[in-house]
Amino acid sequence: MKRRFVIFFLTALMALTGCLRRDLEYGSVTVNLRLRLNLRVHVNGNFEDLPTPEMMRVMFFDIDNYDLITESYLPPTGGRISLPPGKYKFIAYNFDTEATLLRNDRNYYSIEAYTNEVSSAMRSSILNAIRYGVSATKADTDADAWQKALEKLQDSPIIYEPDHLFVSHQDVEVFNIQEDQTIEADAETIIETWKISVRIKNEQYMASARALLTGQIASNFIGFPKEEGKTDTDVVLLFDMKAGSDARENDIVVGTFNTFGKNPSVESRLWLTIIIKTVGGDTVEWHRDITDEFFTEEAYENQTIYIEEEIIIPPPDNPSAGGSGFQPGVDDWDVENIPISI
Repeated sequence: MKRRFVIFFLTALMALTGCLRRDLEYGSVTVNLRLRLNLRVHVNGNFEDLPTPEMMRVMFFDIDNYDLITESYLPPTGGRISLPPGKYKFIAYNFDTEATLLRNDRNYYSIEAYTNEVSSAMRSSILNAIRYGVSATKADTDADAWQKALEKLQDSPIIYEPDHLFVSHQDVEVFNIQEDQTIEADAETIIETWKISVRIKNEQYMASARALLTGQIASNFIGFPKEEGKTDTDVVLLFDMKAGSDARENDIVVGTFNTFGKNPSVESRLWLTIIIKTVGGDTVEWHRDITDEFFTEEAYENQTIYIEEEIIIPPPDNPSAGGSGFQPGVDDWDVENIPISI
């Protein structure tokens, strides 16, 4: 009787441990991923082609908890990948950007594109240039514009402009079949490109120019649609400008810049500050609230802002003194023939 009980007990124990319920597991299947990149951006009323990215990072996330399952690095047109059958959330983006960085990339909805803040030394240099520069803003609004612009720059992070980031995201399903399977995905940039130009007087005295634009956002969560992924962190964008001329042959200072977009907050104002270094080594600063110009139909249609108000650069004390540290002059090369012994 005792032996029968032991046999019964062992049989029951084996049944409990040997019949655990498990999900069916399949081996991986090979899938062809076909990527189509829209390289055209709209700026200044025209469409321009951007360079083709060098490499794409392709990521597949769990459909339920959104955690990263696997990733691959492929050419910009796509390639073949190996995946277990199942449903996934999919993201692809170009992996060759310098200024645009990615963080929190282990979860579909936390992966965030951003750029770094400028160094503390550069930030101090910018603020000092504004504090002690010669104002080129109209006299009747100079004090108010200077104070508002300075307060905004002091309170907000100053960041570098982002590179274009081409993003594709969608839900995909891989089937347990032997036939060829193809995932087709379209990618387009989440970055906006804008052009700003301001009329300028005495352009010949300008050596270099740099701009600061408030009311921009700091990043984008790329697992969401472009507009939904925009954050609401208010930052200042730093970008370079140069001398040019408009359609009427007026002298202008002009800059094309990339941005994650304007802060959607109603209270967010767009203050444009331009810091000009002159050939005489002086600093000229100019401020203007361009929020109203930004929201015109024409501006959005062409992604271009044109400011008629003129920036005036004061002539240097000695305008014929040649180059300075910002725009050095170089004499013509003298021709000298020297015999060489071979």
